[in-house]
Amino acid sequence: MAVSEYVCGRCGHEFCPECVVFPFGLKKPPLCISCALEAGGVSRQHTGRPRLTERQVKDRLAEHRARAALARPSPPPPAPVDDAEERWLDGSERAEDVGGWSKKF
Repeated sequence: MAVSEYVCGRCGHEFCPECVVFPFGLKKPPLCISCALEAGGVSRQHTGRPRLTERQVKDRLAEHRARAALARPSPPPPAPVDDAEERWLDGSERAEDVGGWSKKF
């Protein structure tokens, strides 16, 4: 079972990634297969889903963008700075203090 991740920019219904195309690039909303065929000049077939008004489509697209923004993971916190290696390299820390490694080559 696929999860709907995209909203068609023409009919406003949700679709899985396999059921949409991006004819105008990734920055524009995708179109479902039947809407893309209609845009290409093929007569529209009845899909059983009602057509939504332009206002309803815009509202669904805005709602989808808001959900997608909330679902984005937050960036990981910065890693703690460990300057033990730098102290070891400049000679201010003894080899026994850093895991027993020796500086002699």
